Amino acid sequence: MRKNDYMKKFVHEREKIDPYIFHMSWTLNKDDKLKFLRQMGMWYIANDECIGKDIASYKNGDIVSACCSTEPNFSCHYKDKASIKPCIDSPPKDKNGKSFW
Repeated sequence: MRKNDYMKKFVHEREKIDPYIFHMSWTLNKDDKLKFLRQMGMWYIANDECIGKDIASYKNGDIVSACCSTEPNFSCHYKDKASIKPCIDSPPKDKNGKSFW
């Protein structure tokens, strides 16, 4: 199965498969990793103020209630990268990138 075919199955038939994105070593930088995780619906940080903050700065270590969300924090960034919702109005990441959808 081609990689793009698998990603489409992941998006459209998610109830049949349950993969997790756990590492994005193939991305150029941390900014892209964050964007790809958000676009795939795999980002559960409630607000950006929590990113990179030391856990010791939270009272009683209550980072979970302060920063974690039960629902993914979704946002579109690139139309030509995998996403759980159409991002057709977003710019392409790659030159001449075709829409994932």
